[in-house]
Amino acid sequence: MSLMWSYTCSVGIEAMDDQHAALMDALNELINALSHGADQATVSSCLAHLTTLTEQHFASEERLMERFEFPGLERHRQEHRALLERLMDWQGKRPVAGYLSSWLEDLRSWFHSHTEGADREYGPWLRDRGVR
Repeated sequence: MSLMWSYTCSVGIEAMDDQHAALMDALNELINALSHGADQATVSSCLAHLTTLTEQHFASEERLMERFEFPGLERHRQEHRALLERLMDWQGKRPVAGYLSSWLEDLRSWFHSHTEGADREYGPWLRDRGVR
């Protein structure tokens, strides 16, 4: 059930790819904690760590897109806000057994669809402007 890094996750911008890998690690830690029945404190800590990394990454990504006037920035921001709202809503909650798999799948699905979709749109734009 863990996420594995692959070429499809790469946007071709080293700093963003490194941050995506760190997010994937944090998400895998949360998946592992939930899958192995970790206590609420551990789950909350993993979720808080994932949320913090996500906020930092989104801010970094948006600054980069602003700097190079990426035309899809506002739509990208909206996707970011939607995920952050869900992460904030989940803070302090522990999914019950019947809901656990859908909760984890929601996070996994969002990560893949965002990095392989919206994020890959800005990669060529930034590379064309000299960002590596």
